[in-house]
Amino acid sequence: MEADDKELWERLTVVEQSTKSAHHRLDSLDRLTESVHILATETKAMREDVSDITSRVDEIEKRPTKRYETVVGAIITVLVGAVIGYVVKMLGF
Repeated sequence: MEADDKELWERLTVVEQSTKSAHHRLDSLDRLTESVHILATETKAMREDVSDITSRVDEIEKRPTKRYETVVGAIITVLVGAVIGYVVKMLGF
């Protein structure tokens, strides 16, 4: 009987140590899960910031093109006006 009790106590001790070890690993996993959650949140915020910066850069890149188109349009208008004015003068109107 005493041998059975000793064996049971030894097995109980092993099970308790295994349980403590498992709880320790679970606690580590909980901390890891929280860290991953924080990283995901920060990554999402960073993605939104990058998207905002990209749209701003796109707008800045479009400005010279708009100015160029405006200048070219003005030059074409002046040239067409000059040609029409020259034709009208040559026709005597």
